[in-house]
Amino acid sequence: MNKFLIFVTRSPFDSLNGQTALSFCEAAIELGHEIEQVFFYQEGVQQANVDIQPAAGEKNLLAQWLAFSEQTKTSLNVCVTASIKRGVLSEDDAAAMQLHCNVHTAFRPVGMAEYFSALNTSSSCEPDTLICMQF
Repeated sequence: MNKFLIFVTRSPFDSLNGQTALSFCEAAIELGHEIEQVFFYQEGVQQANVDIQPAAGEKNLLAQWLAFSEQTKTSLNVCVTASIKRGVLSEDDAAAMQLHCNVHTAFRPVGMAEYFSALNTSSSCEPDTLICMQF
């Protein structure tokens, strides 16, 4: 069994990277692998934005990420610095700036250190069991 760290860097409306990452995660789980976390960075933080509404006929990628996380208990982490720069605000950040929160509560606002900590912790795994994927 392999463990995967997934790194999503594109918004849901600019590319299919988020959908590809989600499909990869679902396939990995079906094959018996583990997704340790999905980390949303740069424009990828828009994946957590509840204000984004897909056009008629488009898939609701946010709903799909939420269902995946709930079913697999996979952490959905969103870079807090990248989020603030892009106006994607957690409850705490929104309150501090007197703006409205638009990050879904299933996404944890964290720093990059959280991702690197997972890399460091997982590096103690047996060789060839940790795989990092960027989408």
